[in-house]
Amino acid sequence: MGRATWKYEQQEKERVARKQIHPLWRGVGCIMIILLGGTGYLFAEWFLAANQVSGWLPIPVEVLRVPFAPWLPAGLVFKLGVALIFMIVSYGLVSILYAILFPPQLGEHDVPPLKRRPRRRR
Repeated sequence: MGRATWKYEQQEKERVARKQIHPLWRGVGCIMIILLGGTGYLFAEWFLAANQVSGWLPIPVEVLRVPFAPWLPAGLVFKLGVALIFMIVSYGLVSILYAILFPPQLGEHDVPPLKRRPRRRR
């Protein structure tokens, strides 16, 4: 009984150690949020400047100077909105790239895919 208990305890320690995420990967997530937010804001500033020169999209004055918050600088709400859209799209692209590079693997608690039986013919 003593050896079985000791072996179970060792396996349980290994299982718990495998489940824990390395602190470095948590830091990568925080840095990614900051980088995507900053890049999104810079993209929004570039888009506003390039749109004024090229005239890609007609942007109404009400969008640049919002009537419910006249104290905000011109275009700030628009920049934040474009930055949010940029963040969502870029995070989606990063997630797709990650899924392609590192496909999910079955763990010890996952059910293997069902095997299809051949169809019966009458």
